[in-house]
Amino acid sequence: MSVSSSTAGGGNELLPLGRSRHPTMDEMFAPRARERSSITPEQALIHMIKVMMGTGRVFESIQFFQVSLFPGMLSLPLAFKHSGLWLGFTLLPFICLICIYCTRQLVFAQHYVGFLKSQPRMDYANVMRSAVELGPEWIRHRGYFWKQMVNFNMFTAQLGFCCVYFVFMADNLKQVSQKLCPKVHFSFLCVQFFDQTSWIRISQAGWIALLLVPICALCTIRELKQLAPLAGVANVVYLIALAIVMQNLLSTSVPSWSLPAVGELRNLPLFFGTVMFAFEGVAVVLPIENQMSDPIHFITRSGVLNTSCFLVLIAYMTVGFFGYLRFGNDVLDTITLNLPQTNFYQTIKLMFVACIMVSYPLQFYVPMERAEKWIHRKVAPEKQEKLIYTVRMVTVLLTCMLAELIPHLALFISLVGSVAGSFLTLVFPPMIELLCYYARDELTWWVWTRNIALMLVAVIGFATGTYASLVDIIKAFGKPDV
Repeated sequence: MSVSSSTAGGGNELLPLGRSRHPTMDEMFAPRARERSSITPEQALIHMIKVMMGTGRVFESIQFFQVSLFPGMLSLPLAFKHSGLWLGFTLLPFICLICIYCTRQLVFAQHYVGFLKSQPRMDYANVMRSAVELGPEWIRHRGYFWKQMVNFNMFTAQLGFCCVYFVFMADNLKQVSQKLCPKVHFSFLCVQFFDQTSWIRISQAGWIALLLVPICALCTIRELKQLAPLAGVANVVYLIALAIVMQNLLSTSVPSWSLPAVGELRNLPLFFGTVMFAFEGVAVVLPIENQMSDPIHFITRSGVLNTSCFLVLIAYMTVGFFGYLRFGNDVLDTITLNLPQTNFYQTIKLMFVACIMVSYPLQFYVPMERAEKWIHRKVAPEKQEKLIYTVRMVTVLLTCMLAELIPHLALFISLVGSVAGSFLTLVFPPMIELLCYYARDELTWWVWTRNIALMLVAVIGFATGTYASLVDIIKAFGKPDV
């Protein structure tokens, strides 16, 4: 195909002849060629809800994305405690609307740079790289750097999720063991391991260490096809357990006037971090959108993105609002720890633990896939296999050690949300939009104002959320873990 080098508006990439820098909506969102992997808008809506609620996985070529955010969703009642009942009820949809807007920026930017480069499908990192290469001359050569910045934040988020998984499983197993296991006699060991009054007690840190064994075993599986059956069962188990938890939340509540309407100002950053963790689904948006043969249905006013986010927001507000009403100021890091201490609800906790355990190797896949690609390029073939498994085990051990270092679920969730969520959801999309408007020669004061405002909100949330989380983590050091 004939190409021309274009420098108008600041870009320096090769563009197909006749490609305008001011495409219409119909040109940008033109139908894609239908493929075997193409999905309908209805299927895309289901995928979006599943991955945002923490039960789904999305394939894009050989890329794989797994989002399992329900530890964040189950911590939303504590977020409402930080913000106050009615302030949280107001701020949660406000933050959701900002996240939707920034996600729309990312989708529009993907189609704009994709139109210019004749690439109908692009991932997040390459959208960033292409946008930078369309920008001012002083930044164009930094495209690869900014691509890796996106990848770094995505990997930080994914490994942060893995750390949260360790703490979530340990907290719930510790509580379950203290309730159920005194009734179980291990005759072959002649000791009741888990009775609080017996010779041996397993603390949260001990459970994290014990979980390292099955997690390491699961992470030796490198083929996703082998994990698919487990993931399918986990989806069903998760939905059943979540439905039972929702029924419990709606069964009774404390009077709303007995809870503070507005929380303490110093706790608002923790609310921000927890909410950003729960909404940390931006990485899956483009993989789903790229599978649609009619992408315009993704971005319309009543399209897939807006509809899925609205439905997920209703679920989040229900869990957060009614969870705080149900347990009041006694709400713990995750509402599973507040469930009644009956055998039935202990089983529900074990169901959540099983889902998380299956999610760990799926979440682990993306960073390990990139690491394996690097090993295949740089290391001699006879050494590759051994090094790959070494890297996998060392990375699992690293997430386990971080979980041991910060064994406080709510604080870890807030920290991950403040650090990775702020940049991926609220900083990079406005930056990309500014670069695209520069390429279009349409940088008006309003474009500058709204995008700088979004980035300021993100930076303030990042700084205060990270600071508040770290301060509380430091304060929590030395407290007994039994």
